[in-house]
Amino acid sequence: MSLTRQQVVFTYNSASGGETYTFDIVVDAQGLISAKNILGPRGPISPTDTIPSSVLDDINTAKDTVNQVISETVVDTGTVIFTGQTSQAATVAAGVLNNTNYRVVYTTPDGTVLQTTGKTTTGFTAVAPTTYGSVAVPVTVSYEVLVATQQASTLGGTITITDADGGEVAVVFTTAMTSTNYRVVLTPNGFFTTRIINQLTTGFTVQIGYLLGAGESVTVGYDVFVN
Repeated sequence: MSLTRQQVVFTYNSASGGETYTFDIVVDAQGLISAKNILGPRGPISPTDTIPSSVLDDINTAKDTVNQVISETVVDTGTVIFTGQTSQAATVAAGVLNNTNYRVVYTTPDGTVLQTTGKTTTGFTAVAPTTYGSVAVPVTVSYEVLVATQQASTLGGTITITDADGGEVAVVFTTAMTSTNYRVVLTPNGFFTTRIINQLTTGFTVQIGYLLGAGESVTVGYDVFVN
């Protein structure tokens, strides 16, 4: 028997105006990425239907995110067990990593979203939004450590926003873009919202959804994709 993978499908939801849209991002056998099977609040989208611009933006962001995912490889796996904590430390096998530019993907039994903090080349901390599991009913979470096998975005980096920044920080390009026709994917390192404002050819500004307290700071990763 000859087994050949023909496609990989990622399914996303996007909300606009109180209505939810569902769509698939499909990667075919040649590595081409496309959006398919778009469902609106009343069923499949027809050629005459108008898709909200915010949903179209989410579709483009999902394509970029999938592009990054398929450009990564798993270098380590493991589990952490929560028995009533909000965080658990995980150890990465020695010699696997030589920098902290890696991503951790978690699989939780109930869909709880975990965040990663304190990354080093030998480990990291998995953080839950609230107390997770209990001694009587422990929760086992599987994880995969992924590193990029190629550069998916045109450029990217990480910024730190402190309480003195008023909730926003500007990113300035070393070389100006020829137009503002680019997209930015943000990866907040925590449980907070982020958005892009003042998108210019010379850069853009990252704004978080709340004001930091005295002495607080957060980090936000970004990747820029030129259309």
